[in-house]
Amino acid sequence: RAYLNAYYRLVEQVDVVVGRILTTLREQGLEQDTMVIFTSDHGEGVAAHRWVVKLMLFEEPVTVPLIVSWPGVTPAGVADQAHLVSAVDVLPTMCDYAGIMPPAGTSGMSLRPLIEDPGLPGRPYVVSELQPDPKDLRKKGRMLRTAQYKYVAFSEGRNPEMLFDLEVDPGETRSLIEDREHRSHLEAHRHLLMRWVQETADEFVVPTSLNA
Repeated sequence: RAYLNAYYRLVEQVDVVVGRILTTLREQGLEQDTMVIFTSDHGEGVAAHRWVVKLMLFEEPVTVPLIVSWPGVTPAGVADQAHLVSAVDVLPTMCDYAGIMPPAGTSGMSLRPLIEDPGLPGRPYVVSELQPDPKDLRKKGRMLRTAQYKYVAFSEGRNPEMLFDLEVDPGETRSLIEDREHRSHLEAHRHLLMRWVQETADEFVVPTSLNA
């Protein structure tokens, strides 16, 4: 309870500071000429799964807020729960609205098309990376999230893989790794992560068998 109380008080402090920034924009007459993006680098365990830190790839630390607001330009009051987006999309989005090309080698995609037309399909999956121990760079974790499933793989450990059906199990309480009915989904997500590793020159090694 003490941990949650401290965490929510910190969230309230952030809300106060954001309010000051938005108030200043209005007072300076800059509100109509400014795009505001609100997001963060990672979430927090918030006691889910009996975790209180970020060193895991559950939804609580992986999912972060992303609000894009520009009065008269972006749609107001729209909450998009359908598309998969990433923090790497923030820079290309800013560049798109600014009318400039993003720097060469920039990852991510501009979210402007999805913001202006939520009916577009968007990307089929998104990947998150985890480096839990800065003193041992061999230890790595990767998460690949599609519309329904989340696949998690680690570089080592007795059980280095997890697969969750987030539609029926949003709390991620049961891994489906050994569920043969979901083997095709497991293999499909492994393949997607392998392709992503190759395309990004990632050194992560994706497990290749159910008992890897």
